[in-house]
Order: sequence, then C-alpha cells, then structure tokens
Amino acid sequence: MSDTHVVSALKEKRIAIASQIEDYREKMRQAVIALDHVEASLRLFDPDVDMGELGPRKVPQVLYDLKGDTGRIILETLRTATMPLSTAKVCEAVMKARGMHWKRKRGLVRSMPGPGQQLLWEIVA
Repeated sequence: MSDTHVVSALKEKRIAIASQIEDYREKMRQAVIALDHVEASLRLFDPDVDMGELGPRKVPQVLYDLKGDTGRIILETLRTATMPLSTAKVCEAVMKARGMHWKRKRGLVRSMPGPGQQLLWEIVA
C-alpha cells in the first residue's frame, strides 16, 4: 500500500481509542464498586430503603471544544453560506450544531436587542 503514513496514523488512532475504552471500562467498574458500597451502607441505616426510587441524577452535558470542533463548525457554516454572515448567525450555527438551541426554546436563556445589531443574552431566573 502506498499510503503507509495513513495506515500508520489510523493504527495509532485505533490504539488510542481502544485504550480510552479500556480506561472507561475500568472507571465504570470502580464506579459500580463504589455504588455497591454506598448502597450497602445506606441499607445499614435504612433497611427499608427502595433503591429504585433513588435513580441517577441527570448530569448536565459538558460542552467543550474537542480538537477544533467549534472551528470546524464555523468554517463549514461559512463554506455553505450563500452570503457573508454576521457574528450572531455564526454563533447561532455553532449553538445549533452543539445542541444548545433548545435552551432558548425551553425558556432557559433569552436574548434581547443590544447595541447596534448585537444580541444580549441572559439566563432566565
């Protein structure tokens, strides 16, 4: 094969991902052990506790840039645009691509006119 550098890079990527999976499996195993210990302790203090009522809490989504994700979203948005875009439109595209647009629809955040054509944002209390 003439693209040996591509094959080498893909092999390295596969090794990295497989290593991550193994790390996650070990973290999961440790979390299950810790949960078992907490549940056993809880049963000591409250033998009638219903563990089914104590479901997992929703963990908020962590939004961070993974190796240039935001940059890729911005460039793709500009490539597919039929005209120059305002900063607000680019920001809106990033929010939509990262699943943040629903927060506005559900009333968690709101925008209002700011200076010029800018929008000001705030969290709805």
